[in-house]
Amino acid sequence: MSVISFGSFMLPRKSVDYKKWAVVACDQYTSSPEYWDELERTVGDSPSALRLICPEARLSRSAELLPHISAASREYAENVLERYNGGVIVKRCTASGDRYGLVCLIDLEEYDYSKGSQSLVRATEGTVIERIPPRLEVRRASRLDIPHILCLIDDEEETVIEPLIGKGEVLYDTELLCGGGRIEGRLVTQPPLEALEKLREKAVRSGRPFVLVGDGNHSLASAKALYEEYKAAGDPRAKNARYALAELENLRSDGIVFEPIHRIMYDAPDFAKYLAAHSSGEAKRTMLVGSEEVTFSAPLGEIETYKTVQAAMDSYIKDNGGRADYIHGEKDLRALCSERSATGVIMPAIAKDGFFEYIGKNGSLPKKTFSMGEAWEKRYYMECRDLEEEIE
Repeated sequence: MSVISFGSFMLPRKSVDYKKWAVVACDQYTSSPEYWDELERTVGDSPSALRLICPEARLSRSAELLPHISAASREYAENVLERYNGGVIVKRCTASGDRYGLVCLIDLEEYDYSKGSQSLVRATEGTVIERIPPRLEVRRASRLDIPHILCLIDDEEETVIEPLIGKGEVLYDTELLCGGGRIEGRLVTQPPLEALEKLREKAVRSGRPFVLVGDGNHSLASAKALYEEYKAAGDPRAKNARYALAELENLRSDGIVFEPIHRIMYDAPDFAKYLAAHSSGEAKRTMLVGSEEVTFSAPLGEIETYKTVQAAMDSYIKDNGGRADYIHGEKDLRALCSERSATGVIMPAIAKDGFFEYIGKNGSLPKKTFSMGEAWEKRYYMECRDLEEEIE
């Protein structure tokens, strides 16, 4: 199989309420456990992807949740889900516009998130190794691979995804919970293998990555860890674990918007002064100290600003304690700072132009540098893959 391939995938039977099945990525609303509590009440007893994931807001309860995730994955694989072959062309409608993607398989042999990687599939941002073990436990526990991973290709001539738009059997068409907009999925029976191969060859010739992981890198890293674990042990499950289900999107699409990921520091009463003392440059950025705005100097370049702020956060926590989090949406950041007397940093958005070239030349960005849309625009769990079924 090639870097990107297509095999079998699973979706709920038509009798299932798809609106309650699809829920947002587990790494969203990490500082808002009430979001997940409300979602729990909304879903009720209906089959839902919520039963197959461990939201990061509930990581402290992961040991309690794992047996339930395992049981639900087997129940759903046997009694709720139906199998299809091929891919899915996804249309996601949000307030920011329409976004299209292609559900496919990523070969984890071609993916490397380590610093300085020259692999065909690379991380866009720094990978926090400490975040992998809890996700790995979830992946071990579940029979199903259910992704929120969004990968990017740089297809300027629109040869891969765009020709598939509006074609194929409609598999699902539903409104999404909690302001997620609407989503439609159509079956792809003739995947664009030739176009993908030409794009891969072009990337190799130019010395750039072929695929970049835009969202869900830690989930993909966890899938890689499980595959490597099976491979080292000679476990026959390695054959199936080598491939991870993901959605592929074209960086050039107008529907892809890079949103900033803001910083927040809890239990760090003098962090504002610390950051101001450890940041300099010609740009003026904004901090929130509770409900008060404070301006500080920072580098003109957006990526350099992320490096400076992240370094200050890491250094402060090491020397003084405190806790950091990463918030999607300025409105949520302001509310959290005001309600919890925290210190927040409003971060700038980075540009899409030159994105592949920058990573090809400089390596991955600082962790949590950008988000593909706001929190409610992130990928909702939909398609699954049976990890106990062999890939042909």
